[in-house]
Amino acid sequence: MSQNFNEIMDYAIKRCEGKYVDDGASKECFYLIYPFATENISGYINEFDLYEKTLLTVGSSGDQAINAILNGCKDVSVLDINPYTKYYYYLKIASILCLDLEEFLAFLRFKDYPKVFKDNKNVFDKDLYNKLKSTLLALDYESYLFWNELFSKFGAIDIRNNLFSSDEDRTSVILGSNLYLQSADLYENARDKVKDVNPTFINGDLFKIDLKNKYDNIWLSNIGTYLSRHFVKMMTDKMSQLLQIDGRLLISYLYKTTIDTKYEEGWNLIYDLEKTFAILSQYDPTLISFIGVEGLKFDKPDMKDSVLVYRKR
Repeated sequence: MSQNFNEIMDYAIKRCEGKYVDDGASKECFYLIYPFATENISGYINEFDLYEKTLLTVGSSGDQAINAILNGCKDVSVLDINPYTKYYYYLKIASILCLDLEEFLAFLRFKDYPKVFKDNKNVFDKDLYNKLKSTLLALDYESYLFWNELFSKFGAIDIRNNLFSSDEDRTSVILGSNLYLQSADLYENARDKVKDVNPTFINGDLFKIDLKNKYDNIWLSNIGTYLSRHFVKMMTDKMSQLLQIDGRLLISYLYKTTIDTKYEEGWNLIYDLEKTFAILSQYDPTLISFIGVEGLKFDKPDMKDSVLVYRKR
């Protein structure tokens, strides 16, 4: 077991008991697991050459890694400040390997499931967990210990409310955003591929951690939307050093935005594209736009989201 597993386990138990835990991940609720990605990965994934390539990605939901593996990525590193990221990834992978698509959703979905405005009372169903727990044990011993301990001590609703973010979209949005969930065939394809890839998990603060490897692709999700332009520049400076030549960095996911979108007062600063492009001018980034998923942040059909991308020359 990893050196700090017992500490992480203890913190998770205290959180499920409703207690406050004062650790580095508590700031801004970074300990909360995102049950599913909150961005349209299927909209931008084909803009990146992932086949037989390396990827460094953030994302405690694990969806970035799973979608990348489906598209042929063989070497994935997941960086997240959330200490539970690895354990949830392997729970999700065990679910893919042992459950059909309908069972997968019934096991992991909570908010607005099976109907909108209803919570799934059968989330983390014990019968479904019993179908996958031996596979979870074979995949990752720590993940098995983590979930077995929590499922034996607490009700599923308590775990969901205390360890998971409530930012969970409707089923149609989740399916539309994730390539691996868009059909039974793609789900089966993902099942075949995830068996052969064991991601590297890096737990730490993106700005503080010392990373040595270089990658063909780096995805930073929507972190940039929460930062000042100064920190977006610092983040880009650091991550660009980790890119292989011709590698691509997803600097930030931008909702309801194209190159012609006019900035409005009160929006997060990165959405002021003129100033964002100015501070990132040395990287000459590109804004790649695509049809969004209705209900992902905004209920509007034919809306376009974008990703801000730097390509290292």
